[in-house]
Amino acid sequence: MSASLSTVLDPIETEVIHPSLIALMIGHSFTTLLVPLVIALFYFSNKYSRRTPIFILNVATITLAFFAGIMIDALAVHTILSPIDPWPLALNISIGLLGMFQCILVDLILLLRLISLHPPRHIGLPRFSLLIALPVILKVARITNLIVFTKQMADASRGPQGTEKMAALWMSTPCLKIDWTAQVVDNTYASVAFLWSVRIRLSNRQGITSDIRPSRTATFAMRLRMISRIAATNFLIPTLFSIGQIIIVYLGVNTGTVNSVVLVNTMITVFGAVFATVWVGKEKRQDEEDQRAREMKLKIGEGRMKSGSELNWKVATVQSDSVERGVKRGAPGVIDSC
Repeated sequence: MSASLSTVLDPIETEVIHPSLIALMIGHSFTTLLVPLVIALFYFSNKYSRRTPIFILNVATITLAFFAGIMIDALAVHTILSPIDPWPLALNISIGLLGMFQCILVDLILLLRLISLHPPRHIGLPRFSLLIALPVILKVARITNLIVFTKQMADASRGPQGTEKMAALWMSTPCLKIDWTAQVVDNTYASVAFLWSVRIRLSNRQGITSDIRPSRTATFAMRLRMISRIAATNFLIPTLFSIGQIIIVYLGVNTGTVNSVVLVNTMITVFGAVFATVWVGKEKRQDEEDQRAREMKLKIGEGRMKSGSELNWKVATVQSDSVERGVKRGAPGVIDSC
């Protein structure tokens, strides 16, 4: 009896409980880190920055990631506690689609940052159209591919062997390879173009000095370098994970490993994009505080100068009055001594 029970439990532990435990550890760890990230995002923003499209997309991306993390936790806990009573497969499909859509939103944030450096009023409409043509085409293709993939997964989930069909489709469908390849190209294009633009501005800025405030030029150059490093990090890590996803899919690695890599890549992509926005907001907040401190010092200096000039005027007035009174009383003056 114990041997037969062990024979039944071993496949369940290997194929159901163990992958769910890994997904729970990864998903819950990243989901809890989203809470301080969203607090920092709102703390280092103001009423004007919260109206920008980049901020709104960041909030939408965090919201989707948070809901996806909650769904992953709930699904993993239920699977561990009730491995023979799974939830509907529609929940698995929803989690996968949320992850793919989050990556599209992150690439859209990268495109908006590139547009902020090269608005159409500065470079002209023809050059602006050439600049955004490839990212826009790739995003339209990825959304179309996402719709096709959703239809395939919905069809495969029907029937008594829906789980097996979905697992086979997940590893064999070209939709995943198309989406991940397009993500690599999209992310590479936007990141390289952004880094190149920052590099040009940094090289131009290094030759400019200010006689009035020389430290401001140095600070601006340091921030440009930091922005370039953050952008490079946001580009390298998700791109390496995306390339790894494509490689493991072609190598035929098991579904659990692919799911873990996809989950980590999606969360890191979200964290990288939002962290860049938080850092920029922190720097703007510091600039505003420094500006207020400078204005306060200027007002204090002006007040001291004004009070000093008023005091000098009063002293001069008193002295002139005393001289006039002395002249009237017959005190020797310059004319009398002559």
